[in-house]
Amino acid sequence: MRATSLAFAKLNLFLAVHGRREDGFHEIESIVQTIDLADRIEVDVRPGTGIVVENTLADIPGPDLAERAAATCLAVKEVSLHVEIRIQKGIPAGAGLGGGSSDAAAVLQSLDRLVPPRLADEELRKLAAGIGSDVPLFLVGGCVRITGRGEIVERLPGTRRERFVVVVPPMRCPTADVYRAWAAHRPPRPGTASALGSNDLLAPALAVRPQLRRYEEAVAHSGGLYSGMSGSGSSFYVAFSAEDRADTCGRELRETLPECAVFVCGPTCAGVVELEPEGP
Repeated sequence: MRATSLAFAKLNLFLAVHGRREDGFHEIESIVQTIDLADRIEVDVRPGTGIVVENTLADIPGPDLAERAAATCLAVKEVSLHVEIRIQKGIPAGAGLGGGSSDAAAVLQSLDRLVPPRLADEELRKLAAGIGSDVPLFLVGGCVRITGRGEIVERLPGTRRERFVVVVPPMRCPTADVYRAWAAHRPPRPGTASALGSNDLLAPALAVRPQLRRYEEAVAHSGGLYSGMSGSGSSFYVAFSAEDRADTCGRELRETLPECAVFVCGPTCAGVVELEPEGP
């Protein structure tokens, strides 16, 4: 049995950090939009035991969330099966775009379909939250508001129509280091509390990786509707109302910042999309 899906990336269009919780996580509030930058995930299930993950990205930062998602799903369904997961990466890692969490959501959703009984949506989201704070949002996708440590997800009304130019610098920004910098000196939130592009982790990220300021400034001066940093970095984005202006900006930033990966993306209405089986 096989399931193939696209696992989309995300952008934090607004991110506020409200403090450290007793469980060690941080209380956050964020508006998140999933975008059509994606990984391709294949999940094969057959009799046997063991979970094998093949990833085109050799250097995976942190734990393998896809493997954890598979193990979690099999454990709750109390079954023993051999699972093979193949991940073709399109989302840069360590850039605040949620690729690892999106992959985990895709694996969880695929295995839930392939291995009966099907879980209720609420139970699936609880499992996702145990795997990683960002995983539940990809089970919903579109434009959502997340709170708590990120596990409380509320779909927002309407559909965003912006085109986004996403710039990924050739460096990662360690999340733990950024939060430590935030704790050492909580920066004032620019603008209003819910201004699009506002991110409480921007100043700490620039303190941890000062070389990111060049990229932040290049994106901020691109003439879009708003711009910002996604997650704890290192990616930046700028939003446009017109597709041709986004395409032009993308070309210009590729010339100006040849060391960066630059993507022109549209919004999606889901975090994970299952692909139709290929013909014989």
